[in-house]
Amino acid sequence: MPFIMTKVNRKVTKEQELQLKAGLGKAISFVPGKSEEVLMVGIEDQYHLYLRGDGTQALAYISVAIYGTADHQGYDRLNLAITELFYKVLHVNPENLFIDYEDIKSWGTSGYFIE
Repeated sequence: MPFIMTKVNRKVTKEQELQLKAGLGKAISFVPGKSEEVLMVGIEDQYHLYLRGDGTQALAYISVAIYGTADHQGYDRLNLAITELFYKVLHVNPENLFIDYEDIKSWGTSGYFIE
């Protein structure tokens, strides 16, 4: 299960939240075997973020955790899609958006441990 957690320093309306959720659902499909059907998304708005000592510009920090993709196939297109989405929906300039990727080696769900 992929998990995308977003933190932005702006208020996100319900409409924007739904646009981000849908856009991330499409973007994750660039990674083979992943889709919105298995994606969990978290959106934290009004998060206290500062870049170069300044918090007045729109900023975003996004953490993408994906299981079973050590070769990172499709990550380049996923990265571009996320960058474009956050610019389109929240006007976060690409130089103010940072994406962190985590390879999940094992995880648990529904009471099961998976490696």
